[in-house]
Amino acid sequence: MKKTPINKLHVIISLIIGVLLALAGCLFAFKMGFFEDKDALMETPVGIEVYVGKTPITDYSIVQKSGFNGAATELRDYIYKVTGKKLSTKLTFRGVGKYIAVSKDKKLGEYDPRILIEDGNIIIRGRNDEECLKAVKEFANLYLGLSFAGEAREHVLDTVGDAVRIPENVYHNAEPWMREREPIICLWKTSTSRGAYYNSATNLKSEVLSYSDDMLYSYVKMMHDCGFTGIQVTDICAAWAAYGSYEYVQERLRFMADAAHSMGMKFTLWVWGAEFNGYGWDDDTVDYYGVDELEYQFASENPKAIETFDKYYSIYAELADCSDRVIGHFHDPTNLRTQEDTAFFARKLRDKFREINPDIDFGVESYMDTIDLFLLESELDGDVTLYSGVETTGERKWEDFRNICRSKELNYGIWSWNLVEMEIDQLAEMNVNSKLLKEVYLRTAEEDEICKPTYWSEMDSYHLANIFSLYCAGMLLQDPGMGSGALLKEVATAVVGSEYADKLYSVLTLIEDARTGDSFESFKWSMDRDNDSYILTSSAYDAAGIHSRAGEALGYLNEMIDADLSCNTISLPVSASDLLKIVKSHVKQIEEYSAFRIDYDKLAAMPEDAVTSKDVAAIYKPVNEYDVITGLWGQPEARAQYELIERLCEDRGLEVPHDKVFDYYRKQRIYEEFVTLQRKAEKCIFFDKERGFQFGAAFRVEDSVRLIEELVEEGILTESGDGKVFITDWKRYKKGF
Repeated sequence: MKKTPINKLHVIISLIIGVLLALAGCLFAFKMGFFEDKDALMETPVGIEVYVGKTPITDYSIVQKSGFNGAATELRDYIYKVTGKKLSTKLTFRGVGKYIAVSKDKKLGEYDPRILIEDGNIIIRGRNDEECLKAVKEFANLYLGLSFAGEAREHVLDTVGDAVRIPENVYHNAEPWMREREPIICLWKTSTSRGAYYNSATNLKSEVLSYSDDMLYSYVKMMHDCGFTGIQVTDICAAWAAYGSYEYVQERLRFMADAAHSMGMKFTLWVWGAEFNGYGWDDDTVDYYGVDELEYQFASENPKAIETFDKYYSIYAELADCSDRVIGHFHDPTNLRTQEDTAFFARKLRDKFREINPDIDFGVESYMDTIDLFLLESELDGDVTLYSGVETTGERKWEDFRNICRSKELNYGIWSWNLVEMEIDQLAEMNVNSKLLKEVYLRTAEEDEICKPTYWSEMDSYHLANIFSLYCAGMLLQDPGMGSGALLKEVATAVVGSEYADKLYSVLTLIEDARTGDSFESFKWSMDRDNDSYILTSSAYDAAGIHSRAGEALGYLNEMIDADLSCNTISLPVSASDLLKIVKSHVKQIEEYSAFRIDYDKLAAMPEDAVTSKDVAAIYKPVNEYDVITGLWGQPEARAQYELIERLCEDRGLEVPHDKVFDYYRKQRIYEEFVTLQRKAEKCIFFDKERGFQFGAAFRVEDSVRLIEELVEEGILTESGDGKVFITDWKRYKKGF
């Protein structure tokens, strides 16, 4: 056979091609993460079972579609790290039972989900190899019990428990009503209302910023499991004061941003745009309008104000690099007096963030419709996203807001407040608002024909106890036509499993009926005697029915707590038992209040001259606070209870009974807020008896005056010549020595 002569040039060319191919392979492997520091990652399998529904994930096969990609291999490794078992990898579905498919799909849109779970089968997908690998890491973080998969800090969360449980079906709407959905994680310290009143009895299981890294990661994951696509977090000086420094708070927020991004979620930073002093945060350099706040007509003309805003905007902007959007809040609270100043400093805030992150989405929220949108749009040259409130009634009050967004071609979103629950700084309570959320969402959607929002955020102030309402919100924001009752059953099952789901569902519907009712009018607190809608003081309150159901619910909760359940298919930062214990305290309050209402309704139905002061005093035992989060206005049922007692006595000319402990805590709240306000002032502050505490909204005027006058009698406050009061030893809060 004739030998083919070896051409040296061919050899050289072949060697060059081989080297180039090897380099290309190395580059590809580097991009796919194969050369990461494996010594820093998990090496020894943990050996935890992972179930999809009731099927062990080790019974699954990995189907690698669309040819070779490193993502399928990476997925196999992650499952091995958790379970200690390696799954088989197939190239086709032939002969395969349950499967996890990894595939490329060039037609995927930006907002199409990368992970689909349906009937127990799982699809992980991306538009290219790199996206597939990213989706696999997100799957590992979301569903395998890992955190920060593929990074040096990769590990199995210590909140996982005895097993990882993946739901057989994860709801996915190809065309969701609201494309981007986020909870507003409000960072009032749960045991310190508005930075003023400290409650040592508060259960700290809801104290988010005190969570360990694994608890905080699980908390962010919980929001994903509730149907949200990102998280929004409030960066406010009140939180800095509560935790000692802005550095600590922002370290926690940065961790939350990292956690969200590792799960394919976005991170939004929400900031106070014009409130940098108070709530326990004392900075005597803060200046808005000069001497006595009267030196300048506009804060934008005051050099010291410019320094103040630059100082605090620079602090906020330390998180610009890890934020996808930032939202400025310029009303309640604010220290700006003019719309011109609001627009001016909104631009300052935007520019400060854009210096660091040119791609960040900047917005201004006006949920109370207090901002001049035309002036704001002009000052920011249209480069702003605007956020409105929601349609809680049928007045269609946001039509003009939407019309402006449409005419100016502005990005439009919704910032919803006091709908999932009430803000914890004033009236804190656990709420279940599935029916209310559905009603408000459907009403708000009626205005989409004008200008449809693409982003919606819902308040998360109580954090753990309101997971049930948050779940309903996250799902209804995808499809407001979903059944609210079915959603409550779903989240009950996700928390305690199918064996106890019906019992937890009955607990949740009790709380909804006892504290919210069917409408915003029945949910929103009111001290107006002519308003019979507010559920707690309404004549329609079903005292006997609620009391019976509350007793049954307490029995169910005790049974579930004693069972020491592992959470089923939803991530929790604490155990299911710890969550149920929080719920139990609220149900006990409902039981106490409903028992009072039974007795009260009997007295109220009696002839006027048949009721004595002794009769009223006999039924008045204030509802206990227990270990729940309590705002400055007090526990809601206890507050409503006292108002009803006052009404009954006033209608019959009877003396109102006063509980000394109840009054003591009310006076303590008044005094501590006065102290907080005095601390940030250079001179003695004088307080109006009627409106000095919480703008006169916390208690009835008569009650505020009586309690403040008692504080004067006790020497804690001193009355001035014009009828106002001041803290007797106010100078102790001025550190001029």
